[in-house]
Amino acid sequence: MSTPADAREARLQSRFETLTSGDAQLIAAQPDRAITEAISGPDVFLADAIRTVMTGYADRPALGQRAVEFVKDASGRTVAEYQPRFDTITYGETWNRVRALADSLVGNPVHPGDRVATLGFTSADYAVVDLALSQTGAVSVPLQTSAPMTQMHPIIVETEPVAFLASVDHLKRRRRTLALTAFAPKRLVVFDYHPQVDDEREAFESAVSRLADLHVTVETLDDVIARGAQHTDGPEIRGAKR
Repeated sequence: MSTPADAREARLQSRFETLTSGDAQLIAAQPDRAITEAISGPDVFLADAIRTVMTGYADRPALGQRAVEFVKDASGRTVAEYQPRFDTITYGETWNRVRALADSLVGNPVHPGDRVATLGFTSADYAVVDLALSQTGAVSVPLQTSAPMTQMHPIIVETEPVAFLASVDHLKRRRRTLALTAFAPKRLVVFDYHPQVDDEREAFESAVSRLADLHVTVETLDDVIARGAQHTDGPEIRGAKR
């Protein structure tokens, strides 16, 4: 005997079949069974699963973020103005950035098991950073963006990260930048950075100047990726299984 719940489930299934049989965009976004099976095995490493998904769905859109235009404010300074549209990049384009960043970090200074700290909010760049670290064999140490210095400082001292990857927003405050050097890393990579924006460019240049005496190399994510893209297909690091 059917129940109201059964009838509701049947209606939902019917609606789903109608959508998936007639909506081209929805049809194109459905998972590929071969890819799903390839990453479902118990012996699949996380790095390999990511690689399979990124290459298997290479032509599909993966990441999107609000488009920006650079305009002058009332004081004549250049600022970023968000637009009512999104810019997207595909899985293939994302994977190219991930490979280039991972390739640049491996051995310089990151080795499997090293700690690498990240500080930033959800964005396309942050996704690239997170995925790239999974390909290096490093242990990611995500720092809470709202954490006070008194909480962040001991975490950095204890984990001793060899590199930092931080959003430019967190370079605008001098104390936050100095906190990143509680244990001086060898590299600081800055993401979500727009050199056209006066505040962001000045924050980046100030960080370069302040950290020079500690022999910390400060770079932008785009510059690091541009150099990494000239290398091979990226590192082949075996990480932990899922």
